[in-house]
Amino acid sequence: MLSMKHLSTIALCLTGVVGMSAYAAQPGFYVGGQMGWGNVTQTGISSGEMGQLISGALNDSNYTTTTFRGASNGNGFAWRVFGGYQVGYHFAAEMGWTVFPHLPIDARATGIDLDTGQPFVAGTKGTFKTSAFDLVGKYIFPLPCQFNVYGKLGLAFVVGNYNESVTLSEPGLTSTADDDGTTNRLYPTAGIGLGYDFRPDISADLSYSRIQKVGNSEQLGSINVVLLALILHFG
Repeated sequence: MLSMKHLSTIALCLTGVVGMSAYAAQPGFYVGGQMGWGNVTQTGISSGEMGQLISGALNDSNYTTTTFRGASNGNGFAWRVFGGYQVGYHFAAEMGWTVFPHLPIDARATGIDLDTGQPFVAGTKGTFKTSAFDLVGKYIFPLPCQFNVYGKLGLAFVVGNYNESVTLSEPGLTSTADDDGTTNRLYPTAGIGLGYDFRPDISADLSYSRIQKVGNSEQLGSINVVLLALILHFG
């Protein structure tokens, strides 16, 4: 049961009588870590890369492709480490590195081997690993009772590392080929969060962020992430 002291504190918070900056995170440098859930939507392998794998498996490029499917998405554990500098109680600049869930590569193509006239089926297996380096500006709005809300906007340099192999089958022939590499893009990113300051030097927050795909990249798509953070402020 809530005591009169608890009820009184809640009432003061709701009415805004409690000072908003009495326990607010102190301005200056800060570092933190986050963990939570991420959603990655991307192909993992492009039609062009699939073509290169098929050429390697056939040992020539004398073929035509009739169908290709490479879209994939994945959900799972994501984490981020970051550091920044807070100016006053409203503004901050922040840099971070996020690692997103690994995607299994699942692509399939069919076509005709023009040397033999035979149809073939090609399927891939492998892993697509995505991470991002971001630079964002934050606007922080303090609330009563040590809470705050914030928004952030900036740029994210997204890096995708892949390793994959293809198995190609046609009547009288089964062959394989392997490939690995890296692709990257610079995308805009934005987010919102709800924070709580335990003390001027320790705070936590819950945030949602999105990295938005722009342009015609065949591999790197938009990314969503929900993370819980613990932050240390050094003043």
